Amino acid sequence: MIIFKLILRLLLAFSLQPIFLIYAENLNNSDLIEIYEKAVNYDALLSASRFQNEATKELVNQGLSLFLPSITASAGYDENDNDRKILTPGLASNQLLSGNKADFHSYDYSITITQPLFDYSAFQQYKQIISQTNLSDKQFLQSQQDLIYRVSLVYFETLMARDEIALLQAQKKAVNEQLLDSEARFEAGLLSITDVNEAKTQMALIEAQLISAMQKLKIKRQQIKTLTGEEPGTLKGLNVSMNFEQVTSDIDEWVNLGLQNNLELGIAQDQVTIADYEISVRQADHLPTVDAIASRNRNWDKGGFPYGSTENEGIRSYSDVLGIEINIPIFSGGYTSSRVREARLLKNKTQDDAEFIKREVELKIRENFLNVQANFAEIGAYYQALVSAELSLESTQLAFQEGLRNGVEVLVAQQVLFNAKRDLLKSRYNYLIYLISLKQSTGMLTVKDIQEINQYLTVNEI
Repeated sequence: MIIFKLILRLLLAFSLQPIFLIYAENLNNSDLIEIYEKAVNYDALLSASRFQNEATKELVNQGLSLFLPSITASAGYDENDNDRKILTPGLASNQLLSGNKADFHSYDYSITITQPLFDYSAFQQYKQIISQTNLSDKQFLQSQQDLIYRVSLVYFETLMARDEIALLQAQKKAVNEQLLDSEARFEAGLLSITDVNEAKTQMALIEAQLISAMQKLKIKRQQIKTLTGEEPGTLKGLNVSMNFEQVTSDIDEWVNLGLQNNLELGIAQDQVTIADYEISVRQADHLPTVDAIASRNRNWDKGGFPYGSTENEGIRSYSDVLGIEINIPIFSGGYTSSRVREARLLKNKTQDDAEFIKREVELKIRENFLNVQANFAEIGAYYQALVSAELSLESTQLAFQEGLRNGVEVLVAQQVLFNAKRDLLKSRYNYLIYLISLKQSTGMLTVKDIQEINQYLTVNEI
């Protein structure tokens, strides 16, 4: 609690009026959840992932269609205008063959119904589709977690940028007071011009840093606008009463949890399953397929015999078929066997990719866990540094008043103090970022995590 009380003292000591004036047109206060909800409705990456997931679900209907009957129909109509020259005189006495001209029309239609009875390839394709939908669900969930992380990161980075401006402004005020004091003492002959010049140099450096910090804040706010589609209002900062708790679980527990739930690893494992089914699909090209066939064909030829009399009624033909059709692949020039070998090699490649991702996930979890642990320890260390810097500045200023220290030493002590303030404030945000990264790497990041953080945001904090 000592850390938080000290932070409260520091924040209340800073005058942030200029920062609020920069964005005076934004009277609405925005918190982490509000920014996230706007991003959910606006972010293009999440929207694209959602459409991809919905499109992938249509594959299930396509897979089921492989087991259902298919119906095809065709119809035709022909106008015939035939003419020939008879070179054999004997044909002239044959009534059926003597015609040399025939003008007639013909039409036909057919309907065929095919019901698959046995198709091993279709069965394997359907199981492959189920795995593809599982993979797509994981990808969509991964996009949701990625958005939570991106929103949290840019939110806290924006607060960091705003904190930095506030600290620089407070430091500028302190250096300006030191400059006025040094100039007065110089005029009285108590100090050398070096102290005055050093204070002026420090003021110029702070001015340059302020320009850079304000530019950074504008960029961060634009990044929020890119996520939400609108300029954010005044962002709520972390309340000093927020309790930072050390992660006490064993690192191996986090690793085991991540290996079970990490979405990137789950996607890679689904890809291995899909590759395995692809082998079965291609192997099925060696197997026969069995279909039930039912068809009806009707044909009307109004011309009768092609070159007979055009006055006859023509010929009608009918055909109805009901039966079983078996297709047995015998030899395809080695094409099928080659495709099977290709699929097996691709599966080996996918397995190695999955193994690489597994190792990367484990490394990422360990890195994030260690960052959380180290950052928690840093908060305490920065607090001690801040206490020491305050005491050092107080003693240096007192010695300066007594003529035992010069203005340069006071400026150095002020710089150390403001660096300690900056590091302590920054470490608060880093802790939350590392904690969210840890949960994301284990696949456990949810909206509930940022809802808990959101409870500690207040517009009066920063």
